This record gives sequence, C-alpha cells and structure tokens, in this order.
Amino acid sequence: ATIDEFAEIVGSRIHALARAHDQVTLKDWTPSSLYDLIRTEAAAYAAGNADRVAIDGPDALIAPSAFTTLALVFHELMTNSCKYGALSDSRGTVTITLSRDDDGSLEIDWREADGPPVKTPTRRGFGSTIIERTIPHELGGSASVIYPQEGLKALFLLPAEHVASFETPSPSEHPPAVDMAVSDGLAGALKQGTALIVEDNIIIAMEA
Repeated sequence: ATIDEFAEIVGSRIHALARAHDQVTLKDWTPSSLYDLIRTEAAAYAAGNADRVAIDGPDALIAPSAFTTLALVFHELMTNSCKYGALSDSRGTVTITLSRDDDGSLEIDWREADGPPVKTPTRRGFGSTIIERTIPHELGGSASVIYPQEGLKALFLLPAEHVASFETPSPSEHPPAVDMAVSDGLAGALKQGTALIVEDNIIIAMEA
C-alpha cells in the first residue's frame, strides 16, 4: 500500500537471503543444516515465541544451491505465521517434521495448530508465490498448501540431489544471534549509486 511497507517487506526477504548466505559461508559453501536455517528464521521473526516452533525428524544437510531457496520459503512461512497464523497469538504452535523418503528425497511437513481460525486467502500475493512455486520451479520438487480452519498445513518435497545427507540433529538451547540492521555504509551507497544485478535464480531476481 505504501513505499515504506514495500521497503519493509522486500528488506525482510533480503535479510533472510543474507542470513542464509552467512550460514553457507561459515560452512565454506558446503551443505548446511536445515535445522539451523529454521531456528535462525524463528529467532529473527518469532523472537519470544521461538519456543513454540518445534522441529522433528532427522536434520538434512542442504546443498548451497538449494539453501537460499529454502530460506525464502521458510521466511515467508514464518512471517505469515507471526502475522496471521498460529504464532500471532499467545498459544499457537508450529511443528515442522522432516523425513527421508526411500529415494533419498526430503519431505518437509509444516503444520500450525491452536492459533486463530484460518481462512483461505482471497488474494494471492508474492509471498504465496514464493511458498507454492519456488521449490517446484527452482528445485524440481513439489509444494502443497491447504488452509483448514484449525491451522495452515504445507507439504514440500525436495529431490535427493539437493540433500547431501541426513544426520542426528544437534541440540540448540540458544538460537543464533540475528542482526536485523543494514550497515550505514551500504544504506548510503544504495541511496547514492546505481547497480546492475545479474541473477540466475528467478525468485531472487524478481525480489531484486
């Protein structure tokens, strides 16, 4: 509706990509933990409600080429839950179940419960496009989202080629620190300069 709202929405998505790049950079661009990605997004947007986000099943180490794509999907799911879904009140919960299929692919089951009654959205925004089309379009997987009254349910399938391995998840009592601020130097450069962006990922290109 406003320039400020647009900037906030796009800025938050860029931060999600930046956090994902930080994770794969720390791993020297090797496969990174999906558990850590989910915990990072919960720490960034669910804040005091992060303990109501539960992850179950084996951890999946995701190839860097797919990691940032998943970061956008989980960013949209998490922020939508905080604004409208289970995490928007004081008692709702989100359960994310990860499982390995026989062919080595990864199934991601996102379920919300005990939050406000859910209504199927009448408007399909860009966030819905990211959730429903990014994994099929970018990674050759599948995505299904439904809106039962008791809570949103989403099921994603990530092909085995994007999953390096499945491991026992590491405990995380303290979520990673999240820096939500853009540096003054970068902000100044963006106000003064001109940039050409070349990007081969369609969703990231649309964001940019």
